[in-house]
Amino acid sequence: MEKHLEGLTLVQKRLVKAYATSIMGGVRTVKDVKPEVLQRYVELEIAEREITKLADA
Repeated sequence: MEKHLEGLTLVQKRLVKAYATSIMGGVRTVKDVKPEVLQRYVELEIAEREITKLADA
């Protein structure tokens, strides 16, 4: 399920998930993600969550 996060450390994975949650909640934007290298992973995490949500509906 987390193929889009392969190659990241455990801390980076947790950061990606936390940022995705705060972005989806409207608290932050993708531009707020630091380090910037994680921005594309955050976008992928959000897309993955949206796909899962649609598939469950």
